[in-house]
Amino acid sequence: MEDGNTAKSKSSFTEADLITLKSFDGKILTQVVCYLWQNLVNAQEPVELIDALELRFSDKTRLTFSSDELGEGLSLRPYILKEENELLATEFNGQIKIFGLDASSTKMWQDVVGKTLAHIKVTKEDDLFLNDAVMLNFDAEPRTLEISPMDGLVIDYYEE
Repeated sequence: MEDGNTAKSKSSFTEADLITLKSFDGKILTQVVCYLWQNLVNAQEPVELIDALELRFSDKTRLTFSSDELGEGLSLRPYILKEENELLATEFNGQIKIFGLDASSTKMWQDVVGKTLAHIKVTKEDDLFLNDAVMLNFDAEPRTLEISPMDGLVIDYYEE
């Protein structure tokens, strides 16, 4: 039973999201694109963070992780850069922009491009599959993704 002082309910992946994630098991990663959100309100100190991560595979499919609408968890949705920038231009008068960058050759991703995505692991709590973080297991090279309200999409090496 919940009272007014309990923590908010957990955000979770939908059944369709879980099916989508499972469908990428066994696919070969060919490219990684990071979509950077850049705030130019203060030109001397621009703020940049990763807004979305798009994984591209050898069969031409794409898997994109970004923030859900509340900024509390991961969302799976196609990311259309032009549309995202049009929305931001209207809302923020051109002071916030998004750029797509090929991150395939960065230190974070260079060792897994060309490898098979063996499995995507999510957190299970009771009957929910939480969208707080995922682990992308590329053979013996896992990476983690999670959302931070202040830092956007956080990508890291997996450590036990």
